[in-house]
Amino acid sequence: MKLLTTGYNQLYIKSRGGNTVKNENDKLPIYYKLAKKIEENIEKGIWRKGEPIPSERELIKIYNVSRITVRNAIDELVKQGKLEKIQGKGTFVLGKSIVQNLGNLYSFTREMEKQGKISSTKVLNISIMKASLKLALHLGIKENDEVIYIERLRCADKEPIMIDRSYFSKEKFGFLLDIDLTKKSLYKTLENEYGVYINKAIETFSGCMLTDEESEKLGCAKHQYGLLVKRTSFMDEKVVCYSTTVASGDTFEFTIKLEI
Repeated sequence: MKLLTTGYNQLYIKSRGGNTVKNENDKLPIYYKLAKKIEENIEKGIWRKGEPIPSERELIKIYNVSRITVRNAIDELVKQGKLEKIQGKGTFVLGKSIVQNLGNLYSFTREMEKQGKISSTKVLNISIMKASLKLALHLGIKENDEVIYIERLRCADKEPIMIDRSYFSKEKFGFLLDIDLTKKSLYKTLENEYGVYINKAIETFSGCMLTDEESEKLGCAKHQYGLLVKRTSFMDEKVVCYSTTVASGDTFEFTIKLEI
């Protein structure tokens, strides 16, 4: 059986006998299906970050589709930040997305485990600072109270994914200064060793322009847009911490399931 491209949003199949049959159950454009196949190969690591995907001519032969289908599929993935076209060199993989379901409280370590990825953390900074008025309001403390600041680079399969900056009241969580966060998960340790269970979080999401420093840490191009997540975490209505997370737009993806 052979896939044929058309100008419509239906898939047509040509049988060996030459009759054209419309598959009523499939309304997706062929270029979109090809884009999903390319994306699957990226997610599986068949085509890796920084490497070129096969040329248009090769993709035409591999998937037996037209040139316009290949170009539309590539353009779709470029829009999504999955691929990058470089004039005279080809089309390159920008990276694979880490998908997070917004229906659950988020733990980077647990999420990587569920997706079969090896998580690792590089502690960039642990220090004590004075709370600004804005930060104090987030933490439910007074302005200029001491705060523990923790900055970490979160990685999946050794690839930098996001920069996490967390703020804790020193008065309540001073014991964090004694934890080796290069060897232990912050939130798992809070749960298992100190009985601090986060059971509620309020998050806000916005686009942002990565700073040059953030771009360098994340290993991406400068002047790139990213995703900024601000989060206040609670245990039984009491604030545990306030954090901000920044990720490049091509590596982290949030999904939400809506039910009526």
